[in-house]
Amino acid sequence: MDIGAVIAVTLMLNCPIAATVGGVIPLVARACKVDPAVFSTPFISTFCDATGLLVYFSVAIALLGL
Repeated sequence: MDIGAVIAVTLMLNCPIAATVGGVIPLVARACKVDPAVFSTPFISTFCDATGLLVYFSVAIALLGL
């Protein structure tokens, strides 16, 4: 039950972060005069993966008391 709560809270926190980053990074790339198609995909993937891990472990520490 506790692990399910960790996963649920992580998904609720990580999805808005990923959506925000996915929407903002192409705009930033365009403002920097860089092709958003080339710049966005690797950066968004890396950022969302790293942020997802940080959120997951933070939530696990908070909810499971590790």
